[in-house]
Amino acid sequence: MTKKDFLKELDYRLRKVPQQKRKEIIDEYEEQFDIGFTEGKTEAEVAAALGIPKMIADDILADVDVQVIEKGNPTTSISRVIIAAIGLFFFNLIFLLGPVVAIIAVYLSFSAVGIAFSLTPLAWLVSIVLGQAANVLGEFFIVLTVSSLGVLISIGMMYVGKGLIKGIGTYVKFNIRVIKG
Repeated sequence: MTKKDFLKELDYRLRKVPQQKRKEIIDEYEEQFDIGFTEGKTEAEVAAALGIPKMIADDILADVDVQVIEKGNPTTSISRVIIAAIGLFFFNLIFLLGPVVAIIAVYLSFSAVGIAFSLTPLAWLVSIVLGQAANVLGEFFIVLTVSSLGVLISIGMMYVGKGLIKGIGTYVKFNIRVIKG
């Protein structure tokens, strides 16, 4: 990452910080680049040593939030957070808990069906060993079809599971942003 890209991204991510404070922070990181250049480092090496701009900005924003709470009226800030958390809790409980549990139950059901269908060749082999298979060739194609369907369902459920996890993670992050304000 170049110096320009690093500072530009850091500046963008610090857009909530007051202009004067943000300029001081950017100047400080520009100075770090200058020090790195005098030591013979490249822009990419200095940027890598400083870290990821998003993580740096997150740390700075957390510090700024704490300072605002310390300077401002802490009871107002804390009460706003508590009210937002309680409101979100009841909204999630009333409107989202039922549908999310139902979606997860359907997902788990389809996953179980996929696994069960995928295991039909084992059951068929056991029936052959026990001598209960009547038409081995006919049953072979049925078992092949069912197990193939099971594999396809299992693969599909892996992608659906990834999507569910991503969606739930996004919603949790949204809740955290609402609580933070």
